[in-house]
Amino acid sequence: MDNYLVDRETLGQFVDELMKKKPLPANTAEELNALKERNIEALDHEIGMAIFSDLDETQLKEFNQMLDRNEESPEAFQNFFQTAGIDLGKTIADAVQKFSIRFLGGENA
Repeated sequence: MDNYLVDRETLGQFVDELMKKKPLPANTAEELNALKERNIEALDHEIGMAIFSDLDETQLKEFNQMLDRNEESPEAFQNFFQTAGIDLGKTIADAVQKFSIRFLGGENA
């Protein structure tokens, strides 16, 4: 998972599709790759913020304690969010949709 809440390859594919739909201010392959990387990071950040905003204070404290204990495996994250009572799939889908609307509307990262 490369420190991403959603598989990095999946984020990259989604950003690639968005970038095909909108003219970009990049003249070289390096500039295009840098723009893609910034948007992957921005999308991942938006997803993370959406997920953590669904957690209450007690759940956030529990999550931070899990990190302090170095329990940072995909299985640990999956178990935590399943028991937290949030619809992770819906939260991620909503964040991706909002990012897409902003990106295509001219507010890309």
